[in-house]
Order: sequence, then structure tokens, then C-alpha cells
Amino acid sequence: MSHRRKITTATSLFYYLILLTGICVALTVLYSLMIGGKINFISGNLKGTALKVKTFVALAHQDFLKSKIDGSNISIQSAWQYLDIAEYHSTKLFEEKDKDAFLTLSVDDAQLRESLQHLQTLLLEYRGVSSRLINNKFLLYDSLHVQWEKTFETLNTQSDRIDNHITELQKGEITSFNISIFSLAAFSMIFSFISIYVYYKYKTQKDSFTRKIENVNITLEKGLRKTSITQDALQEIQRKLSTLIQNLPGMVYRCKNNTSWTMEFVSGKSIDITGYKPDDLINNYRVAFGDIIHRDDRLKVWNIIQKAVEERKPYQLVYRIITQPGIIRWVWEQGTGVYSEKDDEIVALEGFITDISEQKAAEDQLQLQSNALEAAANAIVITDKEGSILWINSAFTKLTGYSAREVIGKNPRILNSGVHDKMYFEYLWNTILSGDTWRGEIINKRKGGSLYNEEMLVTPVKNSDGAIANFVAIKSDITERKKAEDALRESELRFRGLYENATIGIYRTTHDGKVLMANPTLIKILGYNSFEEIKNINVEETYLDSQTRKRFKEELDLKGRIFGFESLWKKKDGVPLYIRESARLVRDDEGNALYYEGTIEDITEKKKAEEELIKAKEKAEQSDKLKSEFLSQMSHEIRTPLNVILSFINMMQEELSGKVDEELNNGFDVITEEGKRIMRTIELIINMSELQTGQYSTKPRRIDIHKEVLEKLHQSYSAAAKQKKIEFDIKKLNEQTSLLLDEYSANQIFNHLVDNAIKYTPKGKVEIIIDRDPRKKLYVDIIDTGIGISEEYMNMLYTPFTREEKGYTRNFEGNGLGLALAKRYCDINQAEIKVTSAKGKGTTFRVTFLNE
Repeated sequence: MSHRRKITTATSLFYYLILLTGICVALTVLYSLMIGGKINFISGNLKGTALKVKTFVALAHQDFLKSKIDGSNISIQSAWQYLDIAEYHSTKLFEEKDKDAFLTLSVDDAQLRESLQHLQTLLLEYRGVSSRLINNKFLLYDSLHVQWEKTFETLNTQSDRIDNHITELQKGEITSFNISIFSLAAFSMIFSFISIYVYYKYKTQKDSFTRKIENVNITLEKGLRKTSITQDALQEIQRKLSTLIQNLPGMVYRCKNNTSWTMEFVSGKSIDITGYKPDDLINNYRVAFGDIIHRDDRLKVWNIIQKAVEERKPYQLVYRIITQPGIIRWVWEQGTGVYSEKDDEIVALEGFITDISEQKAAEDQLQLQSNALEAAANAIVITDKEGSILWINSAFTKLTGYSAREVIGKNPRILNSGVHDKMYFEYLWNTILSGDTWRGEIINKRKGGSLYNEEMLVTPVKNSDGAIANFVAIKSDITERKKAEDALRESELRFRGLYENATIGIYRTTHDGKVLMANPTLIKILGYNSFEEIKNINVEETYLDSQTRKRFKEELDLKGRIFGFESLWKKKDGVPLYIRESARLVRDDEGNALYYEGTIEDITEKKKAEEELIKAKEKAEQSDKLKSEFLSQMSHEIRTPLNVILSFINMMQEELSGKVDEELNNGFDVITEEGKRIMRTIELIINMSELQTGQYSTKPRRIDIHKEVLEKLHQSYSAAAKQKKIEFDIKKLNEQTSLLLDEYSANQIFNHLVDNAIKYTPKGKVEIIIDRDPRKKLYVDIIDTGIGISEEYMNMLYTPFTREEKGYTRNFEGNGLGLALAKRYCDINQAEIKVTSAKGKGTTFRVTFLNE
């Protein structure tokens, strides 16, 4: 090579070296910025995020403890929010570990990755333990509470480890940074000196220049070896990640945010959970993941995930899937959205799904047990080993009056009534502390101070180590049972007294008549001397007629009980006696007859008296019938000649009108009036006779009682009322006044009532009111302001031929038949008649028709 060419070559090489030196300087600055950014990323992002995880876990734990103390649902909700934030930051920490700190540098540390993965696992475990602890109200299992605290401590320890590890990484990066800066600076200076050296010495030091090129080649070879090492490390990381994913208890996925949840990546565990291989799910090749979600849960899954995407938050949810074999499984899913850096739009969803069917079944079983305890009819109390109350059900509150807030943390001695001595409770505690169950009755005191009896069963509950951890007491209120037992004892004593001293015979016999039990009265009735004597006879032999006994048994077997069965028995000496018997058939649980038991009353004398009464009654009825027939006949015989007399008096009065003096003319009027009075009396006697002898026949028809009866009476008696200067009104307060009645008897009812009202009202008014009562029954009130009826006479008001000595019978005409007839006519028309009256103030008769 010529010298000029060498110079040209050296010059070109010099410029290249100068350019290379500049590049080295630029690389030094750029690398400094990268390493500085990475250090800032480690100290700022990673350490800050790790601190947030630890802080929010501590806040969640604090709120869980607060809810345990005050039972606040708000504290529980706040705790869940803090735990969600902690899990979010743990996920963020895991993602930011791999995020570029500056250009292409990232924190690539396998130990840190494993620590972060373990942190997420602990967070999931802590969430699960917290959920179970809240469902059991922090009370049912102390072992669960210990596990919860232990998990929290493990979380804190893991957070501290991660923080320390990040600190060590930071120190290592600072050291690397210092070494790199120094090396690059030195390297740049060397290149500068080499450039100058080459420029001035190239001509004479070709060998040296060649060695420099060789050094550059060596440097390039080192760079190539470094690149090869980086690729190997990347492959190792990918291997570890794949192993980690395969070892997770569930499937990892990446999918599109659409209704089919189209999978872009699914880990191999998908076949264990869904029954489908990853290739079956990716790009919906065989089935879309959205199609295996249970139909009833699809909308819920969509809404929860879309809300989380909208709020840019992670999501967690529980739902059902239908596996490839058709089995329904419960799964738990946690995931988050992946968003583009350019426009922050959702790109995909990434998450984790695991099978929780067994856990769900256990939770359901636990909830069922808890609900069963809460809904139990008996009071249930759970205490710790020292006796402090941890949990009660609602039946305890109902039994004692104490609410859970009032007794949790207290000793059951708050129920101590003071009835039992110290030895009683020492025996109870010695029994249960020895591991045995105590059962007994105890008298306790309610919150209100009242005492009650309870039957209590106390059972020790041991932990996994076999040591007593809790006591469960089941309490039953037996106050009423104790009262019933006391009453039963008292009743037995009373029954024994009644049994021995009863005035009637009491017995128990077998179905075929063998005497099992007989009281002294029965023995005496039948003429025996002792039970030993009567138990050897058969009851069927005591019946005078065997057919009567047969009929008695048939009726008793059919109905199960019989009352007032009368029959003829015979005594020991054969003397007959009348018996009234009541009995019942006692059967066993299968319906088989066990025995008869009943009572026997000797009614021999009573039967004789009844026979005498029957004879006397028949005689009296015959006499009454003869009397009624006589009255009817006599009334007819009197009425016929009286009509003749009245007719001739009227003729004589007309013939002698104007020919006799006024006194004689008035005499004719008196005779006529008194004759009519006798005729009315005879008419009433005939009516009463017809009713008593059963000769009256009704002719019912539908009539308007207002128009056809009451208005006519009002017109008929208006003149008499006007003559006495009293008001006489009629009021119709209801339009429906039509009834099915016997017209004649209905007229007679109100004729007698209105006649009496006007007759016995010297002044004031008489009023007829027709209306319907709340039962919609038609009634008629006859109201007067007359002399009234005394309370003493009320019981005889409807008795024929009776009159009150004062008031109605003094200075007033009357024969005592009007109200008696009105009452009987009311009975004929299915009407009730009631009266209210006050002496000197007036009377109100109400007739209510019940036949509608």
C-alpha cells in the first residue's frame, strides 16, 4: 500500500475514530440516563407501589378488626375496598417490574418475580380467610381467627422482604451505574488518545494500529458473547414463566373484550377446569368461552367486567360454568384490562380463573349450618373455654330478653337467678371441663327479672389438638312444661279425691267386659262390697238385656264416645235399676281398642219421677186443651147473642132518636161501646185459643209492610191520636220494606202495639219508624212517651191474662191478651220483639224480621 494511500487510509480511520469517540460519549450519556431512570424507577415506582400494598393491607386489616368490635357493615365495606386497592397495586407492582424503565432496560430478577407472585398468592389467601371469617361473624371458630392473623403477619413479612429486595436491587444498580459510567468515560478517553495516536503515529506504528483494530475486534466479540448470554437469560425467564403458569391452581388467559370473550391465550390448566383444551378455546375454534358461562350468570359477568374496564380497575367475580362433560362448576376470576398507550383504549383482558366448586360447597354447607343454628327453636349459646359468650341465636334473645350486643363478651352468670347454690355450678363446670356433656334443668332469670325454667345441654367443643376450645349450650324453655307437670300432679291428687268421693260410678273395663277399675260409688250402686268382688264379674252380665249391651258397644266402637246412654242393669241381688252411662273408647297408636272408661249414674228414682211428670204433663196438656176448646166454644156462644143485642140496640136508638132525653140516648151509646169491647175481648180469646190449640193456619205472601200495614194503621189511629191531642207520626228510612209474611198476624202485631201506645200515652207523641239494622234486617220501632212499664213486670209482659197492677191497668181498659198475642204472632213470622221502657218516660217496642 502506498504512503499516500496509507495517509488517506489513516486519515479516514482517524475520522472514523473521532466519530466512534463521539458515539461512545453519546452512549455514555445515554446509558447514564438509562441507568439513572432505572434507579429512579426502582426507588420511586417499585418501592412506592410495594409500600402502598403494605399500607392498604394494614388499613383493610384494621377495618376488619374494627367491624369485629362494633359489628359495622361500613367497616367491612371499607376493608374490602382497601383490600381491592392492595391487590390492584400488587398486580401493578408485578407488571411494573417488567415495564421499561427507560428505553430497553427493565428489572429482570427471578427472585423478585417469585416474591411478587407469592405476595399475590398471600393476598388471595388473606381475602379468602377474611371472607370466611366475616361469614362466621368472627365468632364461630377461633382457629379461623388465628389463621387470619397469621396470614396477615405473613403478608407483612413478605412485603418487607420485597421492599428489602428492591433496596438491594437499587444498590446493585447504583454500583453498576458507577462502574459503567467510569468504564465508558475511560473508554471514551482511550478512544480519543488512540485517535490522536493513530493520526500522528500511524505511519511509523502500523503494527500498533493493527493491534488497536484487533482490540476493537475483541470488543466486538465480547459484545456478541453478551448478546448470546442475554438471549439465554430471556429463554430461561420464559421457561420459568411457563412453569409458573402451569403450576398455578387455575388457568391464565388473555382474551378480547367482547360478548364471546374470544381467547387469544389460554394456559394448559383450561382442560382441568373447563374440559376444553387451549386450542379449543383460542379464537373460538371449538367453543367460545362466553358460551360455557352459565346462562343465568352471563349478564352479571358482562356487567361486572365492563364496569371495571370503564373505571380502569381490576375485577374479581364468582360465577358458574358448564364444562365439556356438562358438569356445572363454580369459578373465581380475577383480571384487569390491557389498554393501548396511544389512546388508552381497551386492547385485551388478562386474568386468572380457578375452580372453587369445593370451596363454594363448603361455604354453602357452612352457611346452611349457620342458618340452621340461627333458625333453631331452642336457644343456642357458644362460649370460649372461660365462659365468655361469643355467639347467640335469636331464640336466646326471645327466651332471655337479652340481645347479642348486650351479652357478647359477658358470662352466662348474668342469667343467674340465685336459686341454685355454689355446689350446683361447681358440678356443672367440673363436668364440662372434664370433657363430658352436662344435661340438666336450671332456673334462670330473664332481663326483665322474671324467673323461668329451662332444660340445658352443655357440650365441650375440642380443637384440632384435642383441647377444649369452646362450649355449646342448647337451652329449652320448660316453664310451661313444669307448670303442666305441677298441674298434673295437683290434678292427679284432685282426680284421686274426686274418684274416691264421686257421687257417680267411675269404671274402666276391657273390650270384652272385664273390670279393670271401679270406684267405691260404682261398687255400692251395683250392691257389691269390695273391688275384689266386682273385678271377678263381667260387665256384660250386669245388663238386663244383652242386646242393649251389644248396641252400646257398637255405638261406642263406631263413634269413639257416647253420652247419656240409658239402660236397665241389675244389681248383685238381681234387683233391676236404671243406669245413665257415658263412656269413651281408648285406642293405641295403631288404632286398636285398649279399654272402655266411663261413668255410671243410678237414675232409678229419677226415672220414676220422670214417669210421674210425664203423666202429670199429659194430664195438664189434656186439661189445657179442654180449656182452650171450652173458651173457643163459649166465645162463639157469647158472640152470637151479643151481635143480636147490639143490632137491636142500634135499631132502638135509631127509632127513638129525638124522642127520648139525652141521658137515655147516652145510655144507648154506653151499651153499644161496652158491647163492642166485649166483642173485642171475645175476638182476642178466640185468637189465643186458635194459637194454643194449633188451629191457626198461616197464609204467607210477600207484602209491603209499610204500605199495606203501617200506613193503614196510621190512618186508622190518627183520629184517636188527634182526639187525645198527641202527635202521631210514621217515618220510612229504608226503601226496601217488602217481606214474606202472614198478612193477618202481621197486622195484628202492629195493631196491638199501636193501640197500646196511643192508649197509654196521655200526652206527648207516638212514632212509627221503619228501617234496617246493620245486619240488613228490617225492623219497626213503635215509640211512645207514655206511662212506661216497671222493670218488675217485664218478665210477665207476654203472659196471657196478666196486667200490671199500676200504670197500664190503672184507669185504662185491658184484658192482658194484646202483647201475648203480639209475641205469638211474631214467632209465627220469624220475628223477634224487644222492649225498652222507663216508668213515667215512655216505651219503645222493636220488631225485627229475621226471615230474609
